[in-house]
Amino acid sequence: MAYPRAKSYPKKYTKKELPKIARQYHNWSSLQLAIFEEIASGSGNLHVDALAGTGKTSTLVEGFYHVRSGLVLMVAFNKSIQIELQQRAPDSVTVLTLHALGLRAITKAFGRVTVDGKKAMGYIEAELGKEPETFELRSNIAKAVSLAKGYLCENSEDVLEVIAKHGVDTCDKSEEEFIALVLKVMETTKKDIKRIDFDDMIWFPITYDMAVMKYDYVFIDEAQDLNACQIELALRSKKDSGRVISVGDEHQAIYGFRGADSNAINNIVERMSSKRLPLSVTYRCAKSIVAEAQEFVEDYEAFHTNKEGVVREASRDQMIEQARPGDFILSRVNAPLIKLCLGFLKAGTRANIQGRDLGANLAWMIKKSKADDVDSFLVWLNNWRAMECMRLAKLNRNSEIIEDKAECLEALCEGAETLKEVKQNIDRLFHDGDDTNRIMLSSTHKAKGLERERVWVLRDTYRPSKGQEEENLLYVAITRSISELVYTSSK
Repeated sequence: MAYPRAKSYPKKYTKKELPKIARQYHNWSSLQLAIFEEIASGSGNLHVDALAGTGKTSTLVEGFYHVRSGLVLMVAFNKSIQIELQQRAPDSVTVLTLHALGLRAITKAFGRVTVDGKKAMGYIEAELGKEPETFELRSNIAKAVSLAKGYLCENSEDVLEVIAKHGVDTCDKSEEEFIALVLKVMETTKKDIKRIDFDDMIWFPITYDMAVMKYDYVFIDEAQDLNACQIELALRSKKDSGRVISVGDEHQAIYGFRGADSNAINNIVERMSSKRLPLSVTYRCAKSIVAEAQEFVEDYEAFHTNKEGVVREASRDQMIEQARPGDFILSRVNAPLIKLCLGFLKAGTRANIQGRDLGANLAWMIKKSKADDVDSFLVWLNNWRAMECMRLAKLNRNSEIIEDKAECLEALCEGAETLKEVKQNIDRLFHDGDDTNRIMLSSTHKAKGLERERVWVLRDTYRPSKGQEEENLLYVAITRSISELVYTSSK
């Protein structure tokens, strides 16, 4: 099968594009000073339990200046964090994303490669074709392949465990047929060493047991968000005599649905016999908001100069009346956000929902239905929901994602006269980006890492009693707020 030539991996940012930020000095707390002392004079590995808003990035950057000597690597979770840290770190520190770290090992082993984000899908299409009827099956195989690489799956039993854990739909295939396809795609993508996708950047160095550049100090940011393959790659970068300094908050581990190791921090700590130090004083959240978060994280503290802040309750109508551009409205699921956002837009208030990828998926559902009008689409949608929920129930799998998607589409159809109007609603509702000039409605997952002076939390959408990750979701939502936290309802 012939493939178009993919673009080569983007060049590194130049110093002109990334102006350095001068070292910033702060009135460091006793907790931060203890961390710096451990980096400078300690031995062995270290994990810093950095809670929300506790100055993690500033502490990391200052920590770079306390290493004794040797090669230092900072592993950043994503490109935006890498750019920020690269601006603030001393020139002696190498700041890389895990993908860039893996790519270096790949090019050293295989020479020049090209990045093709559609590589895996190309091999899936070679097996199943490109007919619209196989779109969902192809998409689910691609998802399973990506997850299996992240989990370092090696056989059918491993893949079965992953697709069961993540509720991956096998569509019209038996589990055996589906798993066989996943393993076949994994094997064919492994053999293609001249083109790589983003999963391969992490997976190839491990599956091929490549030589990875070794460092005396390996700093790992957002440790709670890493999957098994990412952890393995990061830890392989440490010299035998080197040190790993990981940083993260186990209470912000909310990405298990996309393959993150839900016990990543403890696994790193146990494997590396790391000493643990706290970074538990927040400079972000007001004291009353910290008191709310302490229900989930007892040792969370507010800095003594933090404002008192406000925690209150309000009705949905009061939220609609009082919410202003710059506010967050957070929900555990997406469906309740759609009616709210449409209401704000109709009232002339700038608003959007975080999740361009969600919008694209909802638009595809309309195309998949082949319906000509809103009524026929809703009939198709109800049938689809019933069949999918019934199928998942037989497999003893959770159907919440199906219900949320169906409720999103029903909300989008409400008041719309044509499917064209529904698609227009999707286009104007779903955007990404940190925009303070509008009300930002978001799932908690999309809002992680961001903050606002006032945050509205649709409390009835959360279910902290259902498990640790569910509890973490509410903790993350609460700690997005700087000054005012308002509990409200989705109905």
